[in-house]
Amino acid sequence: MVKLRMNTADVAAEVCCLRRLIGMRCANVYDLSPKTYVIKLAKSSGITESGESEKVLLLLESGVRLHTTEFARDKSATPSGFTLKLRKHVRTRRLENVQQLGMDRVVDFQFGLGESAYHVILELYAQGNILLTDASYMVLTLLRTHRDDDKGISMMARHEYPIDSCRKFHRTDLKMTELASDIAMMSEHKSDLKNMADDEFDNKPDLETTAGDENDAHTAKDIRENTETNKVKLEKTATRGTSGKTRKGDGVWKGEQGSLKSKLGDILGYGPVLCEHIILDAGLHPSLTTSTKNEGISLSSLGAEQIQSLSVALAKFEDWLESVIKGITIPEGYIFMQNKAAKKKQVTSENVEQQHGKMYDEFSPLILRQYMGREHVLMGTFDAAMDEFFSKIEGQRAEEQRRVQEDSALSKLGKIRTDQTNRVQALKREVDQSVHMAELIEYNLEDVDSAILAVRTALANGMDWKDLALMIKEEKKAGNPVAGIIHSLQLEKNQITLLLSNNLDEMDDEEKTQPVDKVEVDIGLSAHGNARYWFEVKKKQAMKQEKTVAAHAKAFKAAEKKTQQQLAQAKVILSISHIRKVHWFEKFNWFISSENYLVISGRDAQQNEILVKRYLKKGDLSAWSFKYSGQEPRLRPTYPTTYDQPSWMFHRVSKSSLGFQNSHQCLVGVCKSS
Repeated sequence: MVKLRMNTADVAAEVCCLRRLIGMRCANVYDLSPKTYVIKLAKSSGITESGESEKVLLLLESGVRLHTTEFARDKSATPSGFTLKLRKHVRTRRLENVQQLGMDRVVDFQFGLGESAYHVILELYAQGNILLTDASYMVLTLLRTHRDDDKGISMMARHEYPIDSCRKFHRTDLKMTELASDIAMMSEHKSDLKNMADDEFDNKPDLETTAGDENDAHTAKDIRENTETNKVKLEKTATRGTSGKTRKGDGVWKGEQGSLKSKLGDILGYGPVLCEHIILDAGLHPSLTTSTKNEGISLSSLGAEQIQSLSVALAKFEDWLESVIKGITIPEGYIFMQNKAAKKKQVTSENVEQQHGKMYDEFSPLILRQYMGREHVLMGTFDAAMDEFFSKIEGQRAEEQRRVQEDSALSKLGKIRTDQTNRVQALKREVDQSVHMAELIEYNLEDVDSAILAVRTALANGMDWKDLALMIKEEKKAGNPVAGIIHSLQLEKNQITLLLSNNLDEMDDEEKTQPVDKVEVDIGLSAHGNARYWFEVKKKQAMKQEKTVAAHAKAFKAAEKKTQQQLAQAKVILSISHIRKVHWFEKFNWFISSENYLVISGRDAQQNEILVKRYLKKGDLSAWSFKYSGQEPRLRPTYPTTYDQPSWMFHRVSKSSLGFQNSHQCLVGVCKSS
């Protein structure tokens, strides 16, 4: 599973990298989502190569990550209330400090000094949180309000942030702890419970000596037995410890049985990944089980040499962590790729580009032992690795979301096309059916007229409908050809159904064996009248088909246009692009000559002055135009082709509407292009 949370080492390494931002001012605050915010920092002291002010985007996501980013993301159209609160108190203030509160995954950004300082606190554990406090750590606003009555902590406005509850960094000596802090606490609790039982027994009055008769002595004996029973129960309770752990037959505490990885995690608090790294660095297996016996504290699965190796590995890791916390070491960034087996499992859910590309899986400020041998990418700093990792993950998610939206939109469009095609085909079948009915009647004019006449005559003679149906059935058995073509009667609709076939065309043996078609005819009309009726039906259906095709074409065109708009909108909204570096000379008039030299000129007198004082260096050429139609400037023949190109620029700039009052304001500097 892809790593999306930062551990203690990650936070310490990232804080070490972000301390380079100290001294920059907050230019603005933006919100990307309800949990993700971007703080724009700027420094106008001219530390860049070109002397321009440095701008950095610091991304904070509650409970997940923090890092600077070089990727542009879409911001909310309207800032949230929390964003406005941050802007009110933090904007234009200088970032004075970045620190990790103890060993917890909490980062404190201090803006301003003294009583006017404000703190932006980012919590990266559990559900996460972002808080704004004043100089005394009184919470002004926060993302998520919660409270823990057991610990006496209330995370809400107008309450002090509990910075004293954060864990401090202390080096651990395994020889002193031996993974037994819980057992020592349980043994102490067991001793207290036994003392309570003894005190309860000793404080009972001696009823046997004070009883006046045998019944009183018997009663005192029962009370003593009950007290002994309660004492035994208290001792049994003591054997369970504070967490209700039960005894096993050989004196091993069942609740204390577990892996070395979990035991070390309980003692150190570094998290399972870092504990596994320490154990593997010591040459041990993380799933190695430990046990505690009743006689004392011991590690049944570890010997003295193994404990020594574990202590050395832990000291090595804490040396690195301490150097990062103190800023002695600037950590590098490592991005580990997914294993081939895991990649094959996920290949069905990714697009073609991701199938052939590399999939990021983990990020770390150091090469962990469990990731040794895995393919990885080395970045200059851990902050750059964080930005690359999460930006790639966001890009993959955005691409997947965009693909889902495209598939959904195209699927809807396909359903509309299919529905319209089915309707048109249904109308076409109705038209063909009407033509076929009319043709069958024309092929069998005499038989149709005979059948209609026979039914009319019977009805005219007053024959009952049921008797007419029985008569037709008997005539069929007798071989009457007229009765043989009558299939059924629908006298309530004044119609009968006939069995007709194409008797005019020559048919082969196979066609003769094919079933005949059922044709409904009106007994109030002649054979020609029924044929005419079916042709009129065909004409109406054909007109309806034409109108349907035209309407469907218009509707499909509108649906297709809407789908294209949705696809274009999805591409714009979900895009994550790299921020293009704006070069220092882009604020001037500029071009690159055919000999790869940079030719620039100011847009006004002020820019000309800046161009000369800040950017013109030794070896660069400058030219002035004092008269618009006068002699063009001549440059040294060091640049044969570039020699004539500034004159064209003089002509263009002088005639442009860029605010020049006189042509002598036009300056051209020729600098070597990088």
